[in-house]
Amino acid sequence: MTNRTFLAAAAATLLAACSSGGAGERSAAPAPADNPFRYDVPSPATLTYQIADTNTMIVTIPGQGEMDMAQTSSATLALAFVADSGGVRVSGTVSDYSAGMSSSMMGDMGGGGNEVSGDLEFVIGTWGDVEMISTPEVTGGPLPVATPFSFSAPDLFPRFPGRPLEPGDTWADTMTSSADLEEVPELSGAGENTTIYTYTLVGDTVVAGLTLHKITISGVGTMQVSGTEPEAGEDVSQDMTSTVEGFYLWDADRRLVVLADLVRTMDGTMSMGGMGAMAMTGAGPSRMRLVN
Repeated sequence: MTNRTFLAAAAATLLAACSSGGAGERSAAPAPADNPFRYDVPSPATLTYQIADTNTMIVTIPGQGEMDMAQTSSATLALAFVADSGGVRVSGTVSDYSAGMSSSMMGDMGGGGNEVSGDLEFVIGTWGDVEMISTPEVTGGPLPVATPFSFSAPDLFPRFPGRPLEPGDTWADTMTSSADLEEVPELSGAGENTTIYTYTLVGDTVVAGLTLHKITISGVGTMQVSGTEPEAGEDVSQDMTSTVEGFYLWDADRRLVVLADLVRTMDGTMSMGGMGAMAMTGAGPSRMRLVN
């Protein structure tokens, strides 16, 4: 694997780690049946979502200049919801997956032949705490290594405060999770990702005759990662700041997300042994829409 291809693989995986996470800490709270801002098994209990992500990343390599990478992906998610001791267990399959990557240094890296293997499974608590159980891998795409399927449940499903809400109400939540480098075969190491989310219930909106609640999100996160590239014995580290801005449309009757429309950014540095410290910036939209 060339240095540039390795960098693309590492950057793609670190980007996925920067936008994913696990459950944060929350005190237990009862879930009144008449509180519409909580998670429960919807009826029907099987749902189909379409998801799409776009990200443009610029990496400044010392002595070589800038390398830009444009990544796109889209997929259909068939999700099944069942009651669980932790809240609601969601398991699903990924179909119609497509992805592409291009770079000014490496040209069009292609996107055909993508295959998604493995299950998507997570548990979402009554108030939105997410515990990821398993995430599929993507192989046969533009990179010579398997990369994680891009699915950030903590961003796509809002967290609620466990109390009644009125239009104009604002609440905040902090999520801390691990960032694992083992998903790139040529790397080993780990780090921590912390994000502070702020939500606001804007009010009601009517879409196709259905009354939905609009909730905005604003999040700021930090991620520090350190590891090694065993073959060359070189240290790898990353120090990133990320943001997420956007909104959700929430169906209070079925207690589910109808639409998540987000924009993510990232900015920081990545150091890879002899390649030195590289500045990294990235931005792009992410959208999840309920089909049925």
